[in-house]
Parts: sequence; structure tokens; C-alpha cells
Amino acid sequence: MLRVVIKDLSEENLDDHPCFRYLETTERTVTITKEWLRSVYSRFGPCIKVAYVDGKPVAMVQYAPRDIFPHVKDPDAHKTIIIHCIYVADREYLKRGIGRKLIEALIDDLRKPHPYLNGERFEKIEAVAGRRRPGPAGPV
Repeated sequence: MLRVVIKDLSEENLDDHPCFRYLETTERTVTITKEWLRSVYSRFGPCIKVAYVDGKPVAMVQYAPRDIFPHVKDPDAHKTIIIHCIYVADREYLKRGIGRKLIEALIDDLRKPHPYLNGERFEKIEAVAGRRRPGPAGPV
């Protein structure tokens, strides 16, 4: 059985973002992504959970409140989390329950009162699915 450790992505482990390690990501995309993550972190807090196996980052889930995205005009957006990426980077770890563990860790965190909501809880979680689609923040 795999020993999976789930951690929030933070400034200390920002380079562990699986997309930076496994995809042919350009330096410009990495820079833009890091700037966006820092912006979200300053307003909301951690917005990516990373799954590690044997100390190696192998998967992640990326999420944020819907109202963080400038084009969202939904009155319920403030209390809604949108999952806009779940990614198992290494094929060796597909279908081994890592994605489920990431989602469970996220749900556990979102059950707690959150500072972004002044101590209230999020009411909904939505997921955007699809291959090769631009994220809710728009294409990078």
C-alpha cells in the first residue's frame, strides 16, 4: 500500500507543483502561475494540495473560491469553492486512490470555519472537468 502524504502548497514548497516538474512548462508559464498562486494565497490562503509518495510530489488538486476569478458574476460565488484542476502527474500512480485522498483532504479542510469567510464555512464545492480546456482564470 502506498504511503501518501498530503500537504498544502506554500512558498516553501512552491517548486513542488507537479505541473512544473512533469509537464513541459515554459518559464513564462511558471512565473505567471506562481504570481497567480501568490495572489490567491494572499487573499484566500493555500489553494493547492500536493500528494507526495516517498517524498516525491506526484499529484495535486487546485481550487479557490469562485469569486476570486474576475469574470465570475454569481452571488453565491463567495461561499463556493471551485476545483479547477486535479492532476496525477506520474502514470505509475494513476488509479491508486491518490486523487480520492486529495479530494478527501480538501473536503476535510473545507468543513472547518475559514478566515476567508470570517469564520464561516464554505457551502458548495464545484468541479470543472475537461481535457485541454482553459482554467477558470482564463488561458495562461
